[in-house]
Amino acid sequence: MWPAKLTLILGAPVLLAAADTVAAPETGASQGQYRLPYEDGTTVKVFDDFTSHRPVGRVDLFAVAGARPYKVLAAADGVVKAIQNGFSEQLSGRAAKDCHNNYVWIAHANGEWSNYSHVAHGSVAAAGLRVGDRVKAGQVIGIEGAVGCAMLDHVHFEIAVPSSVAPLDANGFLTDNDGGRRERNPRFCGLGDHPAVKGQTYTARPCG
Repeated sequence: MWPAKLTLILGAPVLLAAADTVAAPETGASQGQYRLPYEDGTTVKVFDDFTSHRPVGRVDLFAVAGARPYKVLAAADGVVKAIQNGFSEQLSGRAAKDCHNNYVWIAHANGEWSNYSHVAHGSVAAAGLRVGDRVKAGQVIGIEGAVGCAMLDHVHFEIAVPSSVAPLDANGFLTDNDGGRRERNPRFCGLGDHPAVKGQTYTARPCG
């Protein structure tokens, strides 16, 4: 079993190179296509979408029907880049900087990374996941939870193009992301060319 508090990241934050720039999030959709990060057939509701989420550029999803416990799945093939698995406290109402959150970051071949936050304590370790592991789309990476700054059990999901110099800080947040400039609106399988919309429900399914 891993220690109660465990953060594994690529390295400490450093100054960003001048050439390490990306377009603002209003440029639109992700390059890649991603499955909703739940088991096939699970009904998922959007609590906040890419534009309504604060800060902007993320999507909050929660399962409303399906097999419990609600398993969190990798949205696409990739390599695990960071894990925090050791926290257990729900801290709704605090500023994000004051919350201790659990998360998994996965890097994809197209240069985008996906993030799955608020996963239940110990669930990533129970899934056998470690930094450096290669995962397949649909592979279980944890259990839906409410750890950290969370009002309810859900998955805080985001797609981003991280800095190539220092992708994450010590708390698992993207560096050089003022105004959500590194975020991308996820293109989810089964939604056509339409983004996920706040208040709408969708069914998780594989891509292709």
